[in-house]
Amino acid sequence: MSEPWRYRPGDHYVLDDLSGFKIRRSRARTIPGGQTGQALVDGRRWEAQQPQDFVRGVADEQSVDVARPRQENRFTVVGTCVAAPAAAGSGVVAVASTLGFAVGDRIQIMLDRGENVAVSVVAIGGGMLTIAPGLPGAAGVLGGGMENMVLKIAQESSSSFLMVEGGGLLGAEDGRLLVREAGA
Repeated sequence: MSEPWRYRPGDHYVLDDLSGFKIRRSRARTIPGGQTGQALVDGRRWEAQQPQDFVRGVADEQSVDVARPRQENRFTVVGTCVAAPAAAGSGVVAVASTLGFAVGDRIQIMLDRGENVAVSVVAIGGGMLTIAPGLPGAAGVLGGGMENMVLKIAQESSSSFLMVEGGGLLGAEDGRLLVREAGA
């Protein structure tokens, strides 16, 4: 449907911004703002501007009243598991790894009966922890090993102390094991 190409004073030709066709200026309408901002189109293609084009964003305050930085990760648990069976009364426990353990450390060993016992490390060597006092029950006899965890107990001071039978204190200083009598 084309119209004859004739001259009309004051009614020149323009290009439709959406279709690209040549149309008379008198038939063209302008789409205001929005995505098609000020597009000149044929009146048959013209549509009102979408009301959502006029919506303005509202500033949203995202700050917190008491900001604290994220703390760095600190993993303080040193642990392993029993690698071979240790009978009741044994003072030596075979472990999967001695990494992180030192002479004088307080450790916790889980016995086969499900109890945890706290002992001190007297010596370390060959994948074995020599402990005092001896184990009050068997550890690792039931098999598996993972059931019998060995964990280092966090200490408040540089040396650890453990009460032994008879009221004496068992402690470690400078890597040496010391036994002190009660009241000494």
